[in-house]
Amino acid sequence: MNNQKEEPKVVNKNDTSGCDEISLEELKNICEEYRNNAEEYQKKSEEYLKNLKSLKAEFENYRKRERQFRDSFIKSSNRDLILKILPVMDDMDNAILESKKNEVHQSYVEGAELIYRKLLNILEKEGVRQITTLGEKFDPKYHEAMMTISSPDYEDYAIVDELRKGYMLNEEVLRAAQVSVNRWDKNEKER
Repeated sequence: MNNQKEEPKVVNKNDTSGCDEISLEELKNICEEYRNNAEEYQKKSEEYLKNLKSLKAEFENYRKRERQFRDSFIKSSNRDLILKILPVMDDMDNAILESKKNEVHQSYVEGAELIYRKLLNILEKEGVRQITTLGEKFDPKYHEAMMTISSPDYEDYAIVDELRKGYMLNEEVLRAAQVSVNRWDKNEKER
C-alpha cells in the first residue's frame, strides 16, 4: 500500500482526440506557458505602441517643419522679383516729384500717381511695406545713414531727409532706407 495520494485527473469532455484525462500538473504547465506567452505578447505590444507613438511624434514634427518651410517659401518666393521692382518704384516716385516741380500737365501726373499707388497696393498685398523714416530716430536695422548734418532744429540722431525709400517684406528688411541723419558735434552742444 502506497501512502502517496494520486493526483486527480481532469476530464476534458470536449476533447475528441481520445485523451480524456489531463493531469493537474500538465494543466498547470499549460497555464504557465499561456501566461508566459501572454507576458511576451504584452511586452511586444507595449514596444509596438511605444514605436508607434514615436513614429507619430516624428511624423507630426515632419509635418510642422514642412508647413513652416512651405509658408516660408511662399512668403519669400517673390523676394527677388520684388527687389527688381523696387528701383522702378523709386524712378516712378522721382518722376512724380519732378513732374510736380516742373508743372507737367496735371493729367499725366495723376496717371503716374495712379499707377504708382496700384503697384504699391500689389506689393502691400504680397507683404511689402515702406519703412517710416522722417521724424523717426535713426535705427541701423532699418536705416542706412548716407550723410549727416548738424542742426539745432532737430534732435540728435533724428532722420532729417529720406534719400531712398526702404522696404520690409513681412518682418524682414528687404532694403534699408537711405537717410540723412542729424548729428550734433560734441563741441557744438557745449556752446
